[in-house]
Amino acid sequence: MDITISARHFNASASLQDSVQEEIDKLGKFYPNVTSANIVLDHEVEHMRRCEISLNITGVVVIASADEENMGKAIDTAIERAKIQLKKYNEKQKDHKGQPVADLLQ
Repeated sequence: MDITISARHFNASASLQDSVQEEIDKLGKFYPNVTSANIVLDHEVEHMRRCEISLNITGVVVIASADEENMGKAIDTAIERAKIQLKKYNEKQKDHKGQPVADLLQ
């Protein structure tokens, strides 16, 4: 999975980038076909931090974002929202599978 992390209006430390990358890698267990991830960390307003996660799946883009008072909370909330969306998408894919041909012929 290709992971791109960008920071707006501040410099993200290497440890912050590494922790975000580890959390994004863990999202693969909820839906293994994620091809790329774009994470934008924003510090524009004084007391508001924003994290936006965009996950590219074949044919679909899942976007999760969060606004919190510190960056750690914003990242955690956005990742939780992305997990929920990936779980729902994965369940949709499983529910829409057809019956085997052998069952139809009987």
